[in-house]
Amino acid sequence: MNDSSVAQKQLVALKRKLDTAIESRSLLEDDFNLQSNLLIQFIGKLTLVSKGIDLELDNRLAQLRTLFTKSAPISEIEEKISVISKLLQQHSIANRKNIAHVHEQFNQAGESLQKINGLPGDLRRDLRTLLTETKDGKDSLIQYIPLLSQLLTFYDHSLKAKSGMVNQGILQAPPVTLPESKNAIISGSVVLDAQFLEKISISLSALSLSKAHTNDLLAIKKKLLANKSSDKILQNFIDIFDVIVADFKDEQRSAKNFLTSLSATLTTVQSAVKETIVTQKTSQKTNDMINLKLQSQLLDMTGAVEKALTLSQVKEDINEKLQIIANTLEQKSKFEQLNHQQLADKLNDMSAKVEQLEQQSEMFEEKLAEQQRKSMQDALTKLANRAAFDDFFAKAMIRFHRKSFPLALVVIDIDDFKKINDTYGHTAGDKTLQVIANSIVKNVSKGVFVGRYGGEEFVLIYSKIQEEALFAELNALNNFVARLPFKFKANKVSITLSIGATHIKPDDNIHIAFERADQAMYKAKKEGKNQVIYVK
Repeated sequence: MNDSSVAQKQLVALKRKLDTAIESRSLLEDDFNLQSNLLIQFIGKLTLVSKGIDLELDNRLAQLRTLFTKSAPISEIEEKISVISKLLQQHSIANRKNIAHVHEQFNQAGESLQKINGLPGDLRRDLRTLLTETKDGKDSLIQYIPLLSQLLTFYDHSLKAKSGMVNQGILQAPPVTLPESKNAIISGSVVLDAQFLEKISISLSALSLSKAHTNDLLAIKKKLLANKSSDKILQNFIDIFDVIVADFKDEQRSAKNFLTSLSATLTTVQSAVKETIVTQKTSQKTNDMINLKLQSQLLDMTGAVEKALTLSQVKEDINEKLQIIANTLEQKSKFEQLNHQQLADKLNDMSAKVEQLEQQSEMFEEKLAEQQRKSMQDALTKLANRAAFDDFFAKAMIRFHRKSFPLALVVIDIDDFKKINDTYGHTAGDKTLQVIANSIVKNVSKGVFVGRYGGEEFVLIYSKIQEEALFAELNALNNFVARLPFKFKANKVSITLSIGATHIKPDDNIHIAFERADQAMYKAKKEGKNQVIYVK
């Protein structure tokens, strides 16, 4: 094998590594796009909850969504988030002032009622107890709703007891309208419903961040679900933005460092290859010159033999010529050794650079694979998430339409799951989802796709199973879950499932098939829950 072929093989290997690096960068960009889309969805939901508070805030959030959609530089995104954070802080301050104002008016109204003569004794005592309880103020406006309702009841009783009294101004205050949901949280003129906060929580769970930032996000999510103060909730939103931006910056910094290192390594290797090729060309010229010199010396020796007149003269001429040729051969040998050593050194240097590049590429590929795995996994249950379901189901439908086989789709919903959250808290709800997820995995056939579709809904995809076998397995799963010994705050709770199932038809598409299974699940709920409904 000559030196040129060795160099050529090295160039092919380097090109292969460069293609791999380009593909890795493409995967990284896809991952960034996925996370950007999730963040855009989160910002969209934040826009809905903030709508109406302030026109400027609405506009700023819309601009932020546009920046993410256009993949704007991180500096522009940070600048916009900084402005939004200041606006949220301003509204937080305004909300505290509103709380202070309501507290002051509440106490004034209570004290005015106390001054009325002729109040029944029990009413006066209850009023005094109420004012004592509210002396230190509350953390949020929502906490004043039942207190205001109680105070209005006292006024009503007072009016009935003193029907002839003249209205004293304060009685003409407009009635307080309670929010529809007992779980609502009032922030300025906006009502933050607990269900909306749950949706925000689900969106946060879908975000794929680094381990450190994931822990930070989980901690903020717990605070978000536990907090009742609108000020604290707004601060939680700001903290969430900070964590997400910090993770984006870390990912961007990591990618930038890798690509910088990749570029520097490839530049060094490219330079070494060029230098090696130039050296090889120079060496080839020198080698050709030595070969020509040897050829000339051999011809010279042949001519001397032909011209010699005596044997002694021939011997003398040959010895002299052979000595010259030996010197030339020694020179050629030394040159080739030196040349080979230089080439070996260059190749060793390039090999070391390529090995370093391989190690960096492997680390980055592992990180990309981990990010890809996280982006397809539900953080709470460790099942496949909605994105993974969409991808798997789409591929299964392609195989089905290419060559028909029994393909079934199942939608599962936990009955009365909201009551668990409302009664025992979100921690109990999270634990319930984890137990149900594990139960489903353990009680379905091997090879069945199991995923969390969102909230308390799960999806299954069966391949090559007939209707009777499917119905029997789902009933067994349903009975297993119904017998699970759930216990919350010393209370035993029975949890059941409503399950809808269907087989894919030749004229189905993804949406038609899912809609049919979903309707079967809702039919199971309407007809009493805790059952399996199969539709053809």
